[in-house]
Amino acid sequence: MNRIAQGLTLVLLGAAALTSTVATDLYLNWVKAGFGPFLIAAGVVMAVLGVLIIVAELRGERAAATAPEERSDHSADGHGHDHSRAPRVAWLLLLPVVAVFVVAPPALGAYTVESTAAASAPPPEQARPGRFDDGLAEAGPGEVVAMDIRQFVMRAWVDEERELAGREVELTGFAVPDPEGEGWFLARLQMSCCAADAIVNKVHISNEPPPETDSWWTVRGTWVEPEGDIADVSQHEFEVLEMEEVSNPPSPYEQ
Repeated sequence: MNRIAQGLTLVLLGAAALTSTVATDLYLNWVKAGFGPFLIAAGVVMAVLGVLIIVAELRGERAAATAPEERSDHSADGHGHDHSRAPRVAWLLLLPVVAVFVVAPPALGAYTVESTAAASAPPPEQARPGRFDDGLAEAGPGEVVAMDIRQFVMRAWVDEERELAGREVELTGFAVPDPEGEGWFLARLQMSCCAADAIVNKVHISNEPPPETDSWWTVRGTWVEPEGDIADVSQHEFEVLEMEEVSNPPSPYEQ
């Protein structure tokens, strides 16, 4: 019976992988979209292997039941009791897998940002791009530029010409309280491979009251131009002109 439990575990793991990729897009809470085909393949392989294990075990038990005379004393291992059946505790292997269906782990959010000592660091000089991909240069005068928070933070860190100053920008992210009680953060997480390597990109907002933690907002406003050298800035300030709650939030991860 322990092999049946192992087979069911594989089947359920495969079903969980397929449910989070084919039936839904839950897998985007933990890995990048490019890993979807690999998760589907892994789910199919695990499910098929699990079924084969279960079928083989059931056939073996059926054969043993129809030919009891073939059982020998050595099957009892010389102790007077049969070890051919595993203890029922083997079925506890299924509990963690079933839990995945009942309580799926959520995407990372405000707790991750709060537990991170600081936001992502500015890139080294040799890694800074020669031109930006945020669309600011292509936007006309007075046009609101929609940016990822990653793009905004990158621009604010390395824009020595201060082209960002005075330009209206639109950002979307989730709300994170400021532990010092001086405003709040609009944040997104940047994923390189999976949720385990996500880094924090955030801007600080102090001219609007803090909304509910983990609620999603689209804000329109301007960069608060820092005094002194931009390289010395550790926290980017954003002045909100308008903000609107997002009812159908996107992935918390930016690529």
